[in-house]
Amino acid sequence: MKVIINSPFHSLLGESFAVITFKGRKSGKHYSTPVNVARVDGEWTLVSMRERTWWRNLRGGRKAQLRVAGQRLQVRGKVVEDSTEVLAGLTNFFSQYPGFTRYFDIHLGSDGQPVKEELERAAGSRVIIRLRPDRTT
Repeated sequence: MKVIINSPFHSLLGESFAVITFKGRKSGKHYSTPVNVARVDGEWTLVSMRERTWWRNLRGGRKAQLRVAGQRLQVRGKVVEDSTEVLAGLTNFFSQYPGFTRYFDIHLGSDGQPVKEELERAAGSRVIIRLRPDRTT
């Protein structure tokens, strides 16, 4: 996936697939991982399982590079870990991208909104990573 995203064929995948490159906070090594992203309120938003560890390298506004839609962007990460804040963030995310609920095993109710109990379950096992453009580079 990383090879395709970093190639001229990236546009075939659309804007929801990206590669994030970051520096390990302990090792100092650079790591790249493919991610799904969405534009929410002028930021790139990622949702990760809490049990994964790569996102910890973005805590505290650490710098990263995002390769998306054929562009390399310098970004800073903000990790949302508090379950209540994750719930609010997922609610906002799914209001803009209801089609993404299927990737989280969340169903939409008759009102078109995510089922509350399923949304709460998802929030307990996820973190939200917000990537903002880094204006300092």
